[in-house]
Amino acid sequence: MNSQTNHSKHTISFLNLKKLFQTYRQEFMTAIESVTEQARFIGGPDLDNFERSFARWIAPDCFAVGCGNGTDAITLAARAFRFPAGSEAIVPAMTFVATAEGLINAGLKIRLVDVSRDTWLLDPHQLEKAATDRTRLVVPVHLYGQMAPMDQLQEIANHHGWRMIEDSAQAHGAKWKDRPVGSWGDAATYSFFPGKNLGAFGDGGAVLSRNKDFIDYCSALAKHGGLKRCQHDFPGSNSRLDNLQAAILNVKLKYIDGWNENRRKVADMYQEALSGIEGLQLPIEADGAKHTYHLYVVLLNDREKLMSYLKERGIETFVHYPKAIHELAALRGETFASEHFPNAERLAREGLSLPMCPTMTTDDVAYVSETVRTY
Repeated sequence: MNSQTNHSKHTISFLNLKKLFQTYRQEFMTAIESVTEQARFIGGPDLDNFERSFARWIAPDCFAVGCGNGTDAITLAARAFRFPAGSEAIVPAMTFVATAEGLINAGLKIRLVDVSRDTWLLDPHQLEKAATDRTRLVVPVHLYGQMAPMDQLQEIANHHGWRMIEDSAQAHGAKWKDRPVGSWGDAATYSFFPGKNLGAFGDGGAVLSRNKDFIDYCSALAKHGGLKRCQHDFPGSNSRLDNLQAAILNVKLKYIDGWNENRRKVADMYQEALSGIEGLQLPIEADGAKHTYHLYVVLLNDREKLMSYLKERGIETFVHYPKAIHELAALRGETFASEHFPNAERLAREGLSLPMCPTMTTDDVAYVSETVRTY
C-alpha cells in the first residue's frame, strides 16, 4: 500500500477502474489483441480456459459455465432445477433487484426473510418462518463481500430438502469457515460487471456447481436449449460470456487474491480511523468469515448530508441500495409487498458506501476518514 499521494485537489473516486487498467494495460492489450487476431469472439480458447480456471479457483471439484450477466446466471441456475409450477424461493429482503428478478424470470414465487442487524445477511433464525409447503429453494446473498452463515443455512435447507443457490455476485474470493464462496450450495452464481471484485470490461456472469450434469444443462439453457449447433432439445435462451470478456477475466484472475487482500487492508484502515464516532455504525466481519469488501458500507441517520459534505470535498460515495426488495415498484404486486422487514429497511435508509478500491493508498483512506470524522 503506497502512502505517497497528493491530495491538493482532494479527489477520491469510489472505484478507480482507470488506474486498475493502466497498471496492467500491457497484459490487457495483449489479451485483446490475441482474441481479435484469432477472430474468435463467441466461444473459443479464452472462454474455455476461464471456465476451467475460475472453477478450480473456487474448488478443484467444481465446474463453471459463463453467461451474459449475473442476472442471467440466477435465472439459468433456477431453471436448471426444473421445479414444479408454483414453487417458491426464499430471498433476503436486502439485496440488489437482480436476485429476485432472476428467480421471477425462472418462474418462481418469492418469499422474503429479513437480514440480521449486524452483518446484514440472511438471518437463519427467521428462515423457517418464511417457508411454506411450496418452498423449494433458498438463495443466500453474500452481500457487500461477506458470506452468509452457510453452515446454519445449509443445515436448515438439508432438513427440509430445499435446494440452495449462493448469490455470489459481490463476494468473489470470500470464505466462510475456510470454505470458499460457491462451494456450499447446490449451485452458485456470479456477476462480472466491471465494478465487481473480479470484473470484465462489460457484462458477464457464470454459474458454478460440483454437479457436471447440472452445469451442462445450464450451458444448454444458455445456448438456445442445446449443447451443439442447431440442436435445440428444449426452449432455452441466448446468454453468452464472450471470448473477449473471458480473455480480460483470465488476466484479472491472476491478481484477484492480491486485490482482495488490498481491499481488506483498506477496510482495516477504515475500521481503525472511524471507530468511536457517535452515530456511525461500521461494518462487522462475522466470526468465521473472510470478508472481501466489495463494498464498505457504514450506517448513519443523516446520510444525505454526509454524502453532500463528502462530494463538496471531492469524495465520491454511493448508496447500495436505497430500497429494500419489498419496497421496489417493480415488485408491488408480490405477496410480500405489504410486509415489513425492519433491518433491511434501516439499511436501505441509512447505508452509505464509502470509496473502496484495491488501488486506494494509505493517504486516500486517511483523507476520506479525516473528512468523515470532521463532519
